[in-house]
Amino acid sequence: KLKTFSVGFKDSEDLKYAKKVAKYLKTDHYELILDYDEVIRRIPEVIRKIESYDITTIRASVGMYMLSEYISKNHSEKVIFSGEGSDEIFGGYLYFHKSPTYDEFEEETKRLVTDLCYFDVLRADRCTAAFGLELRVPFLDKELVKYVLSIPGRLRKYSELEKYVLRKSFENDYLPNEILMRKKEGFSDGVGGMKKPFYKHIQESLGGDDETERMWYMEEYDRCYKNTPIPYYWMPRWINTNNPSGRILMN
Repeated sequence: KLKTFSVGFKDSEDLKYAKKVAKYLKTDHYELILDYDEVIRRIPEVIRKIESYDITTIRASVGMYMLSEYISKNHSEKVIFSGEGSDEIFGGYLYFHKSPTYDEFEEETKRLVTDLCYFDVLRADRCTAAFGLELRVPFLDKELVKYVLSIPGRLRKYSELEKYVLRKSFENDYLPNEILMRKKEGFSDGVGGMKKPFYKHIQESLGGDDETERMWYMEEYDRCYKNTPIPYYWMPRWINTNNPSGRILMN
């Protein structure tokens, strides 16, 4: 029987929907419920392991890092699947709705795929490898990436739904409709609740704002490393913001 895992704080949106998918697919499902104080306390440890000071990478790494630890300590499985890459090749991030033209949509997906090694792929690899797990990422199969990127932007951005082509591929009862048509929710946001995003808890613990959070990550990184591992901070395009959270675009 297929095992599935989800992670989040007690008010997590992702936990709620993951449970519905698991019930629908009849999987052997496990949840890891996180505590805000403990997670924030372990952020410096996460930064050391992933070797990055990028804001969204760190926010998203926390859940994956702690879930990897849980799987390693409580389950015999060593090879796990994850969905990295789908947002990059299908144009799934919320800011893609703001792309001025189909050509710019296409170019942005290609840029994101090229730079995955600095962000999501780095995060996923470091978080799982830290606990002896091997990750498989089906959406980044070379032939699939090549095929999807060959689909014109006007078709990949055909609908107001993110990842339209991917959603259409899973019609005909593969997934519940409420899951299939659910609005995009970033992993770093989905681990937390709607009323108060995870990044708000981080910033309140620091007594500051976006810049305070950024500086904390940089300082923790500088304690261990002196090189520059990323060419830029991951941020949404076509919008003026210093916060990469998808919740900013949903407001």
